[in-house]
Order: sequence, then C-alpha cells, then structure tokens
Amino acid sequence: MKAITNSFLILFFSSAVISNSAAQDYSVVKDFENEWRVYQNERYKPFSEKEGKVSTIYFSLEANKFTGTFLVIRSHEPTTLFINGQLGAKTNTELMLKVDSLSDVFQSTVLRITIHQDEIHERGLQTLIQSKARASSTFNDPFLRFSSFRDFAIIGMLVLIVMLIVIIQLNPKLASDYFSITKIFSVREGEDSQAYSRITSSINILFYVYSSLMLGYYLMVIFHFLPSQNATALFFQATTFWEALIQWLELSLIVLGLFFLKIMLVYGLSFVFGMREIGGIHFFNWVRLLLGVFGMLTIVLFLYFISHGHRQGFYVFLLGTMFWVLAGWTILIILKLHRQMGHSMFHLFSYICATELIPFLITIKVLYY
Repeated sequence: MKAITNSFLILFFSSAVISNSAAQDYSVVKDFENEWRVYQNERYKPFSEKEGKVSTIYFSLEANKFTGTFLVIRSHEPTTLFINGQLGAKTNTELMLKVDSLSDVFQSTVLRITIHQDEIHERGLQTLIQSKARASSTFNDPFLRFSSFRDFAIIGMLVLIVMLIVIIQLNPKLASDYFSITKIFSVREGEDSQAYSRITSSINILFYVYSSLMLGYYLMVIFHFLPSQNATALFFQATTFWEALIQWLELSLIVLGLFFLKIMLVYGLSFVFGMREIGGIHFFNWVRLLLGVFGMLTIVLFLYFISHGHRQGFYVFLLGTMFWVLAGWTILIILKLHRQMGHSMFHLFSYICATELIPFLITIKVLYY
C-alpha cells in the first residue's frame, strides 16, 4: 500500500512540475551518466555498452546536496523508474521530479535510483539534475530543439539545390548523363560517356562531393527520428542548428571517404579479375544510381519533414529503402556488366561478391544495428 501511495505522489509531483516547466528555463547542474552502474556477477560495476545488452542501471542521489532542484529522466523509450526499491513511475518521454519532494516521500536523503528499459543506450537516456536558473542554451526546450533542426533541414536543402544548379551549369552534358533515369535501369550501356575514362576528373569529384552531401543530409534527417535501439543514429542527435550543421559535414565526409574507397575497390579488383574495361562503367553507374534514386527520396523526405511529418515509422521505412535499393542495384549491375564482358557468369559473380555484396552487408550492419 505504501508503494502505491509513493508512486501516486511521484506521479502527482511530476505532472505538476512538467505542466509548469514549459514556461521556464532550466540549467543542468549534474549529469549522472558517468555514475551509472550495472549489477553483474553479484557486484556493481560501471556501465558500458561494450559489455553487451543492459536493461537496468543504478545510481545514487544525495538529496541534501541538490535542494531546490529537479531530477530529470528523459528518453524516447518506455522507461520504468524505481526509487529505493519501490516503483516510482513509468514514462515514454520525460519525468521531472522535485528532489526535495522525493526526499520527503521516501523519508531519506540518499535516494537509490533504478532505471529499467528494454535496452539502455548512453545516447538514448538522460539522467540529470536541473535547476530553475536560466539556462544558457536551448538544450532543454523540445520546441526550440525541433525548430533548430527544422532550420538546419531547410538551409541544408537550399545548399543542395544551389550546388546542384552550379554543377549542372559547369557541365550540362555530364549532368544529364548522371541524372538520366532511363540509363539507370537500362541494361544496354552507351560507350561514349566521358566519365568512364576520367572517373577522377575535377567535375566528377564535384559530383561525388554533392552525392556525399546529399546522402549525409538524407541520413541526418532520418537519424533524428529513429528509435534509440539504432546505435548509429545515436551519434547524430543534434540539439542546435550549428551542431546539426557540423554533424552533417562530418557524416558527409565519412560518405565521401567511402566513395574514394569504392573507387579503389572497383578499379583494383577489376584489374585483379582481368576485367579492366568494366571498372569505369561499374563506378559511374553506382554514382548515377545514388544521384537518381536517393535524389528523389531526399525530396520526399524533405517535403514530409517540412509538412510536420513526425511519424517514426515513416523514417524507419525510408531507412529501409536503402536496403532494397542496394540489393536491387547488385542484381542490376550484374546484368549491366554481363553485356560488357566476355567472361563467365561465375567469374563476374565472384567480382560482384567482392565489390558489392560484402560492402552491402557491412553497410546494413552499420545502419540497422
């Protein structure tokens, strides 16, 4: 009965505080992340995601050191809170509890906090002490955080549009070749493309930079709405405009590095397999696919986002399309290259396994787990 009463009191205090918090600013006094503990092998040890799946973490709060402050539990995943071994509350978003009230309810100045989720990730859960002092940033204002990210999404799309116009003006013929939808899915490949023999020319590199920025933007927006179970998305959760811009550039730089790694892989293995003539065709069509298909998907993503589309399932679906596009590309490139060479299908399939299937499996592992 006492546990039920305590739980009710906690829910009452939490609802009262949250209802008033929208009109106030809060500053972070303490972050408990470095004090998280897990119970393993009959002892408590520091939390680490490297240890495997963790569903429960523990830490202690000395209430007399934080009078007049609030304990904040924030996560997008279902969270169960226990205090001194008693059920405190359940939430799917945020709890903000007065530390003084918790001390009174549980009649203790030392509060043993236990948090349970299906799987706990460092970047998917926040355990903070906050005060009513005016904050120096917009970190704790969900509306402003979304507004900052929306500003980034709009500015980012404008940058992509302006850059695309400039690239098209620099070389209209090559641009029309890259963005030809019919040539993406055509099995017959023309032999007059200037890109095949000059794959590392300055104008082609400009297309690679644009493709990297576009894919970085596509993933950046999707990552912002993915559940915390997606480990990769947790590394790209910006809270301000400038943080989002920096993370976009970092993600785009990673993608650009993978572009040049792909060039070395395709040309190196085409030489090893004795099929030098297909290296340029292979890589050019790969970039063509990224520009054409993901260019259209990026537009869909942007239009959905600015129309206030927040359904997590839609962003999960857009991430899932990468799996199907890359899987379909593997089949398509086999058909394209088979018409360009005189080797056996087994010889070609071995080459595709090394240049496409293995990188495909690594990509899926990184994006989905």
